[in-house]
Amino acid sequence: MLSLVNNSNTNLNIRPEHHGLYKLSLTRNADIAVASKPVFGASITFHTDLLTYDSFIVKPDNLLGWVDLGGLVYFTICSGQHPLGVDNVNTTTTLPSQFISAENGMLRFTSTLRIYLLAKTPRDIQEHGLCYFTPV
Repeated sequence: MLSLVNNSNTNLNIRPEHHGLYKLSLTRNADIAVASKPVFGASITFHTDLLTYDSFIVKPDNLLGWVDLGGLVYFTICSGQHPLGVDNVNTTTTLPSQFISAENGMLRFTSTLRIYLLAKTPRDIQEHGLCYFTPV
């Protein structure tokens, strides 16, 4: 049985989420490695499990990797509304410590986040950044 659809009550008012979208990038002087254990000589070692999926949710107890004595100095976080539109991105920088902790050299996010990976190899991570993320 077919029914008639009333399209007169359509809402076309789409708005971005207020908590925004953030991009996690690394400084040019960071030496990046991908392994299941900390790599000697690397500034940052990302755990291999972190780079398995393109999109996922991380919790504060998930291990992302390890950092050397430089800690969070290698990370930059910029906020923006749209990852592809350069004109639409707000380049306001956020302190990495708002989202990342490096206690005892172990790298973890401080809250539950939805992650969208941008790159999976050290060279691509250096060039494009690691990911976009948004608080859940």
